[in-house]
Amino acid sequence: MDTFGRGPSAARLRNAERTLVMCGWIGVLAAAGACAGSSAKPPTTEAGAASSSSAPWAMPTATMRWNEAASELIARNQVGQQRSARVLAYLNLAINNAIHTAAQQGRTPDGAAAGAAATVLAYAFPNNASAIEARLAGETAAVGGGATRDDFASSVKLGQAAGADVVTAAKNDRFDLAWTGTIPTGGDKWVSSSQPPIFPRLGEMRPFFLTSGAELRAPPPPAMDSPEFKAALAELRTISDHRTTEQLRIAQFWEQTTGVYSAGVWNDVARKAIAAHRLRDADAARILAQAHMAAIDAFIACHDGKYTYWFPRPSQVDPAIRLAIGLPNHPSYPGNHACVSTAFGTVLDAAFPDENGRYAAMAREAAESRIYAGIHYRFDNEAGMDIGRKVAARAVAMLPADKPYLPAQK
Repeated sequence: MDTFGRGPSAARLRNAERTLVMCGWIGVLAAAGACAGSSAKPPTTEAGAASSSSAPWAMPTATMRWNEAASELIARNQVGQQRSARVLAYLNLAINNAIHTAAQQGRTPDGAAAGAAATVLAYAFPNNASAIEARLAGETAAVGGGATRDDFASSVKLGQAAGADVVTAAKNDRFDLAWTGTIPTGGDKWVSSSQPPIFPRLGEMRPFFLTSGAELRAPPPPAMDSPEFKAALAELRTISDHRTTEQLRIAQFWEQTTGVYSAGVWNDVARKAIAAHRLRDADAARILAQAHMAAIDAFIACHDGKYTYWFPRPSQVDPAIRLAIGLPNHPSYPGNHACVSTAFGTVLDAAFPDENGRYAAMAREAAESRIYAGIHYRFDNEAGMDIGRKVAARAVAMLPADKPYLPAQK
């Protein structure tokens, strides 16, 4: 069954990338301007699933409620940054695909989204599978009888099939490849605090939109004897010596090493935007799928660079730099928060141009927080944000608006 999107032409990808990269800069630096003032409109508002009397913060759709449930499961199981991002990417891809399949067969989206979500979450959280299945069964039982319940139950089955396809893709995505390598040594190399380092082979994971983790590899970082490096290190020492309480609180807010992690925080930001704009379930699912898959591809590209260059953290070079938060056990360059938050924020700005660059500005603060914390150089952020903008452009261009999608099996 060849129902998955094959992606746009190379020319369309290049045009989309140029547009979003430029819009990302405008949104961050000016929070207004040509991108915000363009003729782009937010997606269609919900006309059926959310009644006119429902509160915008409630948005009674399966997409919203099952994303909320996923965040609860992530917080309960404390799966970590990269794993939480992967869960939400596959969850929303499955929901997106299920809703499209239901539309093609004249079914309502709610049951399809629920069935897909339950299937992916049961795979991601096997210890909670019984509770997840019970939730889905309870939803089916709670829907009104007769044709309404029959339609919901039929849609659930469609969703479960879509979810199973996504789970099959997830099982061979090379996310958690074993590492048997060695860490290079030298004064210009990062020093690990434990073995193994965090996801040293994540750059080999199968991406959702990129051809490989190396496709967007960042250029080499500046040499440690260069004026650029010395200026970047001096900036961090100055911040460390004179860190304000505002800088401390920003660093603490964006640390996000527990709870729902960064992926869950951005998921909540996206759901609030979707609710405020009262989007249809199909549009909500597509935006969440785009953003979370872009975030994973940004992680992949970022880790490809980290474990290519093995660049040392600032406090390794200058031990007098005091840290405001914990130091992640992976190399410095490029910066993960810059990669991932920029990818997510740029996708949201493309979806909600009326917000005038709000989400790119949030992503910029997330990246800047790592400088305030003393754990990243400014050039880490610049390389990471460049990756994030390019990945976001790819996600916006490649995810079909009217049919299911799966990443190329490579």
